[in-house]
Amino acid sequence: IGDGLWWAIVAFTTVGYGDIYPITPVGRLLSSLISLIGIAMIAIPTGIISSAFMNMLLNKQKNNKEDK
Repeated sequence: IGDGLWWAIVAFTTVGYGDIYPITPVGRLLSSLISLIGIAMIAIPTGIISSAFMNMLLNKQKNNKEDK
């Protein structure tokens, strides 16, 4: 199960198996957590920013229709 989880996280985060990778269970757990946190640091703000951008575009379109 542990090897399967390691493979899934490495494939999901596209870290890949480079020349250096952790071989101990603690190292794999730590690197998995760090990889997932790194993805979350990009994915969460991207969703918030794109949602606000879409909201702004919709409001702008609504205001343009009201002006006509």
